[in-house]
Amino acid sequence: MQINAIGITNFKANYHTVEKMGRYFEHSKISTDNEEKLGKEPVLEYQCSVQKFEFPMSYDGKYYTTPVYKNAIDNYRIFYKDTGKYERRGEVQKINPLFFARTAMREDFKYNGLPLEYAVAKGNTAGKVFVNTTDVPKDIPVILILDYVKREEDIISNVPDNVIGLITSMGDFGVLSHCANLTRNQFHVFSVVLDENKYNDLKKQEGKYISVNNENGIVEYEETQPNTKQTETVEKVKVPILEKVDRLLNFDELTPQNCGNKGYRLGIMQRLAKEGVLKDITIPNGFVIPAEYINKFNKYINVEDIEEERNRIDEGVYTKDTENRIKELGLPRRDLIIRSNFNTEDLGSFSSAGIYESQEAGKSGSIMLDASDLVKYSLDPECNPLSKIIHEKYGISDNDVQPSVIVQERIKNDYSFTAYSDDGNNNIIIDFADFRLGLLKPATALIKFNKNTKELSVERKQSPFASYTLDEKGNIIDQYHEKDKLDSEWEFLKPLLGIVSTGALVLENFFKHPQDIEGGIKDGKVYFWQTRDIVAKAVKRI
Repeated sequence: MQINAIGITNFKANYHTVEKMGRYFEHSKISTDNEEKLGKEPVLEYQCSVQKFEFPMSYDGKYYTTPVYKNAIDNYRIFYKDTGKYERRGEVQKINPLFFARTAMREDFKYNGLPLEYAVAKGNTAGKVFVNTTDVPKDIPVILILDYVKREEDIISNVPDNVIGLITSMGDFGVLSHCANLTRNQFHVFSVVLDENKYNDLKKQEGKYISVNNENGIVEYEETQPNTKQTETVEKVKVPILEKVDRLLNFDELTPQNCGNKGYRLGIMQRLAKEGVLKDITIPNGFVIPAEYINKFNKYINVEDIEEERNRIDEGVYTKDTENRIKELGLPRRDLIIRSNFNTEDLGSFSSAGIYESQEAGKSGSIMLDASDLVKYSLDPECNPLSKIIHEKYGISDNDVQPSVIVQERIKNDYSFTAYSDDGNNNIIIDFADFRLGLLKPATALIKFNKNTKELSVERKQSPFASYTLDEKGNIIDQYHEKDKLDSEWEFLKPLLGIVSTGALVLENFFKHPQDIEGGIKDGKVYFWQTRDIVAKAVKRI
């Protein structure tokens, strides 16, 4: 996407609000101060290709304001219904919401004392530079520069395999997020550069061959000779074929052969926690519904009579079986989560983190129907195109996928984390989020545990919800920040993060490989709900 200059020079009657929701920055409001005194009933008029919209603007004592939806508006006019007059003689105002969001993001990084660039995937590479397009030749190594990555999933789904370096100026990616994990396997270099001068200099390299190195966190580059050699190819994934099991399995029954690595590792963690080896860590209890059991359920309810089908869903043998298992294990019926447990997940050479689905149980009233729907949704290319893209990219045949699910107690955690037990430099790193202000407004931090000194430190942190008001030139005229609680609560969190770090070391030692661990904290208790091997390439590129 090309950033265009805003076509307004001196008039400053309109203002734009950008709201930060956790890691995302969105143009959320347009305001006017009505300096021209044109009337008292302003309406924002937006014309898209097929329809004209009108949004009434309400007065807050200073501005007339209307909300806009997720960066959707890129042109508008303001007219006054009571007088029929337009601001600026009815001239359409061309804006770029990305310009405002980038400005707010840059200011937010400064406010939080963060550098204006950081590496998601560290390394070095060389290739030809292309800017704001994924239509690139497929036979050469490519360095891609994108002004904006709208969704993390777009990196995986839309970027060609021969793109080995990616640099963007907009998008805040959790260092240990599912997307970051996948991109470290895909790209040699991936950096976010908020310094506008440096980013614009990088864009000027379009069409040139450059070598790029960001191993120290800072992008360094220089022009180099053309190179057509691909340094790395995508390795096809060998998917294990599991035993066909047509009964429910408790966690202590799980093996790599009957449910795959994801469930098996969950069972191992539960055993280590019960034995006191994973000290002060709780593994939420549950059971597995194997793929063959789900297949038999789908055949059982496949009848022509709708009433009979509903009866088999609500009261049939499979429903009674699962409901009895929930009671036997003492699980909270109204607080359960259903998670994917496919044989394609958590393989030693391949991480499929974030590809399939999880959901709260109870949407349909039937655990079995929820499980069946989750499988269908996860594998439906219309509903979840990412799974199809990943399968095709890594040579995974649809016939080889055996999709079971985990039914587990749902923990409504105050904090969540992803921990890497080794970052390649003898540290544990913890991508940490405080969700007490809501799922859309987390305060985030990157915590480091030094294995040698046993010290915990905060490497970077960002406050939760923030709001920035900008004039049309992008000058910030007002800002609001939700209070950051990390400092005030550090003494409470520090021993809990120590438990996370110790648990990460236990799992790394048990599996004899660095681990990628997901979990949360609720009411002062630490929970782990998943661990997987970190793919070797990802370790090298953290």
